Amino acid sequence: MIQLLRYHDYRAMPWKNGQGMTREVCRSPAQGEYDWRISLATITQSGPFSRFDGYLRNISVLEGGGMHLTIDGEHCPLLTRFQALDFSGASAVECQVVSGPLLDFNVIYRADRVRATVLWSGEGHWQYESGIRLLFNAGDNLTVHIDGQPVVLQRYDSLLVDRPVPLIISDSPGANIARVTLFSRSPH
Repeated sequence: MIQLLRYHDYRAMPWKNGQGMTREVCRSPAQGEYDWRISLATITQSGPFSRFDGYLRNISVLEGGGMHLTIDGEHCPLLTRFQALDFSGASAVECQVVSGPLLDFNVIYRADRVRATVLWSGEGHWQYESGIRLLFNAGDNLTVHIDGQPVVLQRYDSLLVDRPVPLIISDSPGANIARVTLFSRSPH
């Protein structure tokens, strides 16, 4: 499967704690309780994050001045644009917005079923190893070549790929791309 996911098609929904909005990029499975979900969230004010027991989370700032997170009482350094931070969904998390509002990029996944990696980069060659890959464009229009065919990702569009094809991103100075890989954990 190679699927182009357009920003304007992402589904908007309220946060679990009702204090903000999320735009869901994609999830698996599509209905019911998910094993993993990728989303964008708007944070307009400081406050608590929703808890997601049984999940691990990864968050990155896309827009705004950054945020300080206090995770289970431990104050973290300022999280600025395009830095990925992992933490437990079961943790008590307080967010202090710096020069907000913020837009962030979130990957949440069930630790017992999925392993996820998030890497921010610019141009390059992304070879398939295994799992599902999501390429998220946080910059200007970006051309990705898949088997020699160009696909244009506009700002905040994504490309979801589960086939063993190389993804080539070139001629994109200053590109900010999240490379997310989701690996299924083998049953015990």
